[in-house]
Amino acid sequence: MKKLSDYIGSELKIFQNSILKREFELRSGDDLIAQLTYPKFFSDLAELKTGNDELEFYRSEFFNRDVDIRKKGYQNPFAHFKNNFWGSRGVLELPRGIRLNMKFGFFRKQAEIYIGENDLLITILSRFSFKERSEVIIEKRSEVIDEHPWIIMLGFYLGQLMKRNSAAGS
Repeated sequence: MKKLSDYIGSELKIFQNSILKREFELRSGDDLIAQLTYPKFFSDLAELKTGNDELEFYRSEFFNRDVDIRKKGYQNPFAHFKNNFWGSRGVLELPRGIRLNMKFGFFRKQAEIYIGENDLLITILSRFSFKERSEVIIEKRSEVIDEHPWIIMLGFYLGQLMKRNSAAGS
């Protein structure tokens, strides 16, 4: 499998195959990089398949905005996303003390992922459509995204949660 850093300059898209199913694919042309599915339609639990890894994104508590990441079939998370009070940004804590900052926007920019405060790695842009579509731009090479290719789909997943939460509150 290619490293994500090798896709710099390539067209990466996240799209929903069917409007009736909550299944999303990250693709570069015909290459399937990752697949995100929700086993239950109204659930916040999502399962991700990327390469040989199968992971789960989930909220540890019902009213908590934080998200944990674990290998499928395991109980303990290996990474944790902590949201700030307003929900517009947060910190992803990875193994070995690595921390990534994520910023979320409405409308066009769905998510931005940074190493440190100002070192942009990935941008996820929303595209208007009946089925969910997003464009992914990898800004620079990084060992972090090569080692943890699921980070892109986590950014997309968090953007989806925020859209659902804001729609439910209005």
